[in-house]
Amino acid sequence: MNSRERSLEVLNKKIPDRVPLFELWVDDVVVKKIKPEGEYADLAEESLDLVLTHTPSLLYRNKYIDKSKGIFVNEWGIIRKESGQSVSMPLEGPIKTKEDLKSYKPPDPNDEYRYRELIYLINRFNGRKAVGMHLHDVFNYPYYLRGMENFLMDMISDRDMVKRLINVSLEHNIIVAKNAIKMGADFIVLGDDYGATSGPLFSPKSFEELLLPGFKKIVSEIKKAGAFVIKHCCGNINSLLDMIVDAGIDAIHPLDQAAGMNIATVQEKYKGKIVVIGGIDCGELLTNKNPEDVIAETKKVLKNVSSRGGHILGSSNTIHPKVNPENYLTMVGTVKKYGIYPINI
Repeated sequence: MNSRERSLEVLNKKIPDRVPLFELWVDDVVVKKIKPEGEYADLAEESLDLVLTHTPSLLYRNKYIDKSKGIFVNEWGIIRKESGQSVSMPLEGPIKTKEDLKSYKPPDPNDEYRYRELIYLINRFNGRKAVGMHLHDVFNYPYYLRGMENFLMDMISDRDMVKRLINVSLEHNIIVAKNAIKMGADFIVLGDDYGATSGPLFSPKSFEELLLPGFKKIVSEIKKAGAFVIKHCCGNINSLLDMIVDAGIDAIHPLDQAAGMNIATVQEKYKGKIVVIGGIDCGELLTNKNPEDVIAETKKVLKNVSSRGGHILGSSNTIHPKVNPENYLTMVGTVKKYGIYPINI
């Protein structure tokens, strides 16, 4: 099997020849340490089975407000600040009142600018690797547009505002997803984070009543268009998982143990319904431990999770700038050596 065949086999709830490898992103700092003259796609060529476009914020043009401070406004009208990492930080949204929302126009979802990286990855890997596009769903753009504090307050005091903001995000992202699938994307990652370390950012009831209907809609539209849906969601989302899974997703990522998630428990509970993605701590383990520790932990995950099927191995979030490049390559090498089915470690 090649990487694409291997990945699609797992997403179709079947057992491939080897456990596939996926990362939501590998930061350029790590890429350059491994491939000084290369880029993400060059590293992915040798180490990943599923490849993905960058963070959704890079799908939009930016105009600097204060270049010395790294502050800019993007096509959504959202003011953001460069963070020194791959993802910039949202500072302020353009929707202050209901009148602002009435006159607001989101970016054109059909603009060719949105699809440059996707087309590059599809052309480069040409059926050899599964290619996906990273988009938002029902939470991030609404709170970017309104501001986190305001949007969370709206969930209590102005539900009409919440629903209208969600519709703005849905209409845009559904069109982008469908265009991406027509271009050849195998899967869509819906990357909105609903959780913090201690639990969701809102009550399960609020999620069910306000966010879940829209989430079900975008999942359904992607599935009908012919692609798999991978839901990325950081934090402790145990209380939301039943609803997220029942919405029809194909896989969940990253199930970070540091946030109270247990990948083996989730795998067992939803066996046959979803694929679990992740398993390797990108904090202490991949950052500060030695390669021998990485080998031991990766073999443990292969034995306890991968061996049961329905698993794509990766870090517990991303390969961030502080990850030791040797540890990343050790994780990859361990999977390629010991992750061949049937796994017997």
